[in-house]
Amino acid sequence: MTWQDADTHLFAPLPVETNAKGAVRRTGIEVEFSGLCERRAASILQEQFGGDLDDADPHLLFVRDSALGDLEIELDTTLGKKKSGGLAGVQVKDLLRGLVPVEIVTEPLTPEKVAQFDKAIPALREAGASGSRNGVFLGFGVHLNVEVVAPADPHTLRTVRAFGLLDPVLRAENGIDMTRRVLPFVNAWPRALVDELVAEKPDRLELLLDLMDPHVRTRNHALDLLPLMKHALPRLFEASYPDEHSTKARPAFHFRLPDSRINETGWSLQEPWEMWRLVEEVAASAQLEALEEAWQDHARSGGVLRRESAWVRIASDILGSDRR
Repeated sequence: MTWQDADTHLFAPLPVETNAKGAVRRTGIEVEFSGLCERRAASILQEQFGGDLDDADPHLLFVRDSALGDLEIELDTTLGKKKSGGLAGVQVKDLLRGLVPVEIVTEPLTPEKVAQFDKAIPALREAGASGSRNGVFLGFGVHLNVEVVAPADPHTLRTVRAFGLLDPVLRAENGIDMTRRVLPFVNAWPRALVDELVAEKPDRLELLLDLMDPHVRTRNHALDLLPLMKHALPRLFEASYPDEHSTKARPAFHFRLPDSRINETGWSLQEPWEMWRLVEEVAASAQLEALEEAWQDHARSGGVLRRESAWVRIASDILGSDRR
């Protein structure tokens, strides 16, 4: 069954649905998995969404001009990334198969097209795609590249503050896979950074970058802000991160936290979408100020023993059990 045959429905909207220019905000999707080779995954996507297969590189395939634009399918290893590096490069990548994921990457999609893309998940699952919980070392994830309203929009800056406060809640409520917790790809921001965000409430990206600089030196965080900073503040970004050449500038949040549970019956991209939507809902409401006040009280009362589990309980009480 293709998405044209399915009852495609919109995911619940973000609280701010359009960007500063009035266009619908778009989200790029990245899904990691094992169990399928790149060619089989590309074939399934072509069956679902049409388009033309570009298989010039056996480990970096594209479905061009599909109903969702160009879809990229890659064996996700930095060894020869974007180019196979000849026969030797192909052989190395083949040896790594199963230890590193195959990754599907979409263009920025409207919410309607995100829902359309989600209809391919069952077909990939039925063909054998396997997620993060299907093996001890399979720390595979789903990334959402969510377009910001505008880089300097108040909602953007409030969303950053909201995420710092909600990260422990998201991890606790969504049972993030232990392998992904241990591997250094979705680290939480240092508590000191969250303290400063709450105390300073930066109202300009330049101030946010100043706060980040001492604490965030890589992209390996549950919310990666470096692509946004490189897009909005290229000169300041270069001064702060002169070695981050791999970062692609884009006007988007790079949300890296969610697990890929593609092999689990009933799992859908709705789950990571709802995780992110909660962050933006808090950013758009007075709950942000309530959480910030509670964070400061928690800091004063807990000292160096500020247990994460205690904060999760406090934050959950503020959010309420009926928030979704």
